Amino acid sequence: MATDRLLRVVLLLVGALFLSMVSRADPDLWGHVRYGQDVLAEGRLPATATYTFTAPDHPWINHENVAEIVFAGAMNLVGPPGLGVVRGLLALAVMGLFLSAAHRRGAGLAATALTVVLVGWNLGSWWTARPQLFTNAGFAAMIFLLDCGGWWLALIPPLFAVWANAHGGFVAGLLMLGLYLGCRGLEALVRDGRAAWPRVAGLAGIGLLAALATLVTPYGIDYAVWLFQDLAPPRPEISEWARLGPHHQQFVPFVLLVAVTAAAFAARGRPRDVTQIVCLVVAAIQAFAHLRHIPFFAILAAFWLPPRLEPLLARLAARRAAAAAPAPAPRPARLLRPALVAAAVLLAATMGAQLSRLRVDRAQYPVDAFAFMAEHGITGRAVVYFDWSQYAIAAFAPRLTVAFDGRFRTCYPQDVADAHFDLILGDRPGRRWRSPESSPFDPTRALEMGAPELVLLNRHVPHGPDVMRNAPGWVLLYQDELAELWGRRERWDDPTSPDYLPPERRAISDRPQTGFVRFPALPHGAEGRVGPL
Repeated sequence: MATDRLLRVVLLLVGALFLSMVSRADPDLWGHVRYGQDVLAEGRLPATATYTFTAPDHPWINHENVAEIVFAGAMNLVGPPGLGVVRGLLALAVMGLFLSAAHRRGAGLAATALTVVLVGWNLGSWWTARPQLFTNAGFAAMIFLLDCGGWWLALIPPLFAVWANAHGGFVAGLLMLGLYLGCRGLEALVRDGRAAWPRVAGLAGIGLLAALATLVTPYGIDYAVWLFQDLAPPRPEISEWARLGPHHQQFVPFVLLVAVTAAAFAARGRPRDVTQIVCLVVAAIQAFAHLRHIPFFAILAAFWLPPRLEPLLARLAARRAAAAAPAPAPRPARLLRPALVAAAVLLAATMGAQLSRLRVDRAQYPVDAFAFMAEHGITGRAVVYFDWSQYAIAAFAPRLTVAFDGRFRTCYPQDVADAHFDLILGDRPGRRWRSPESSPFDPTRALEMGAPELVLLNRHVPHGPDVMRNAPGWVLLYQDELAELWGRRERWDDPTSPDYLPPERRAISDRPQTGFVRFPALPHGAEGRVGPL
């Protein structure tokens, strides 16, 4: 019995390690921590957009308050490793739910281990320090409670009350909950006829209470209205909303997980569960349509695949045993247990080391450009490349404000978003979406909206740099292989200006940007608030 428990502990750590392998900083992480720190420092939620000069009075409906406060609290207490602690605890909790469900359903260690590896391979890329962690954990908790049934279902509405304040992905969870409860209700009606109505009413009540619980936020009904408006337009500018194709790194692991799941559900040995099949099919379709829905299918498979794999693996093992020579006698348990303990210690140490590292890729983020800005005191109203804006806020706010950032429509009107992407991406069908009510396409409009003084662009996205080279009134102050920084001539190129930057102090090169630095990678002398207070 002790050996079996040790094996499950090792499996738990293996699964959690899969979820800990990605140690890169997400583009919005700086903002999530900064906004949470602002709430903790000021004791209130901001009603309007912060750190922006284009929409300072625009209402800010933040669907990630709980996640940001958790991240900020962890960062304030122990610094960047605190974010790893949050990731690690959620990883252990979710993997613990997976293993508990598999054990309760009678799945053996082989079926459970195969599922853990496949699911961990698919979930690992989505287990970075970002509010989506709380959607993944919330979705896993919801499926666990549904599988438990009985009085456990009463915990689903409180779960959604917390989830709705942590991340907007609760909408996907609510839709899956409705699909699951609806299918279970239909099953009951087909099986029991009129006698099933009390059960159907109970299931409907759980769904209704869960939906009402999502209104328990600082914004009330305005939150639901905003979400409906925000989810309607497409998001081609955000890569996670793209389709899953053969070129994507997650295509092979996801297709393999789908194939194994389909084979296990098609195999004989257990009665078909129509509700589970319907939910898995819908989740798979959504995952192929949008990359960011891959975790939902993986989590469903984590709960429902092991008991389906068990009879399939048993038959395969029986065939192999019939054709093979007698197996050698197993090693004594007294040798196996110390090996398992050693494995558990090694896995825990590896996981801890991995979670303690949070890297900022210099080839992806303007680390040197920000160092140059800090050294020369360059701040002001800035148009900053979409993925770098919240890094800029963390490094330089409030002396620097941005035109647009990753908060997108939570605190910016669509016209501001359109002006930003007119400059950054151009008018590329399929790569972006413009509101038909927005102003006509104009790649220079962002250079006039709110009178920006700085423009920081990604040279790997060439449309913006091409526009700037032909824009009058701007001078190039800094350039490396990745980034280029432009400033208003009247401020930085006029010898009579107090902010004049002589040509010999500018840094124009194609210097490669390689290697990594530790998060938060704030430049020396920056006044940002992303670190222990």
